[in-house]
Amino acid sequence: MKNPAKVQEQPISSTPQACLVAFHDAIYAQAELEAKSSMFEMVGPLAMRDDHDAIISTAQANLRAAGYSEAEQVAVSLLMLLEVKQLSFEHLTNAFGKDIANLVETSRAIGESGNVDDWYATLEKFARMPPNCQTLRMALLLGVVERGIEPCSPHESWYEEALALPNAHPSLRQRVIARLEENLIG
Repeated sequence: MKNPAKVQEQPISSTPQACLVAFHDAIYAQAELEAKSSMFEMVGPLAMRDDHDAIISTAQANLRAAGYSEAEQVAVSLLMLLEVKQLSFEHLTNAFGKDIANLVETSRAIGESGNVDDWYATLEKFARMPPNCQTLRMALLLGVVERGIEPCSPHESWYEEALALPNAHPSLRQRVIARLEENLIG
């Protein structure tokens, strides 16, 4: 039997968007298998997929409406996928080409989730990213905010991230910051 992750390294179509769903399917399946074999009980990646897909859909729709390229729309989807499983630059290059892999690599967070030092290094990195990469991060934040904010959501960290993206698309940035301020104050 073929390894599903290896099969997906070969693009199924000439357009990156066309192979994105199959790539997501393979990565979620692989992450789910890894989670099942974990010693610790946790929410499996497949249980989070609907939320992730909704966030991606919102992010891509807003990027498309603002005139961003297909490559940037694919990259934002892959950034969300990094929440499920870390993917190497080589893996992304093999599946989607160097341009998209570079967008993802430039836009990804540093280190491990929950590590305070990594978080502050990530915010510094985000502030130095090119405007299109800042916009990818902002589009994901918009997707998270639009998906619905729960009382226990990390509003402050989302707000810090939004503020660290001064060169993101102005209207996306304004929407995200306004929504987060409304929830932080209200």
